[in-house]
Parts: sequence; structure tokens; C-alpha cells
Amino acid sequence: MRPSISDIARKLADLYDKPFGGKPNGRYRISPKMLRKIADRKKLPDCFLRELADEMFELGFILLDMETYYALANARTFASYRRLGEASFEGTNEGKETTH
Repeated sequence: MRPSISDIARKLADLYDKPFGGKPNGRYRISPKMLRKIADRKKLPDCFLRELADEMFELGFILLDMETYYALANARTFASYRRLGEASFEGTNEGKETTH
């Protein structure tokens, strides 16, 4: 019997604290092949990935689809990011292309 989405999310969350890849713990990426293996599935439909991302968020993690792999990070990672406010946005060319 396939593991539930909740079980898969817990397993992915547990891997966050497990040492591998030369690091004691922390964010990681996972291939679609490995996620299919953990989920015991042949396909990873969008609805499954949305449910898994929702469950991961409930556990305090973010699951990002990077097209060729998935990245998992602790939601607290994003808490320190700078916040875009109205004053910062007002000076931009709203919707217009800019050259860098």
C-alpha cells in the first residue's frame, strides 16, 4: 500500500535533520525519481505535488518545484528575506522592460 501524503511529508521533513551530502542537516534537493520512489508512485501529478506542498507547509517546510528537481527548505529561511513595500515598488517601471 502506498504511503499517505502525510507520511511522505514527514519522511521528507525528517530528512531535513539527517546528515547527508557532507552537511549535518538543512535544505536539500531531491530528484523526481527519488520522490517517486519515496512516494511509491510511477507519476507525480500536479494535484499530488500541490497536496504534498500543502502538507509540507503545515510541517514548517517549503517544497519548490524547480522543473528538473524539487527543493526543500525550512519556512523560517524566508522569514529573514527583505520585504518589498509600496515605497520600494513606486520607483520601478511598473510592468515595463528594463535593461540591466
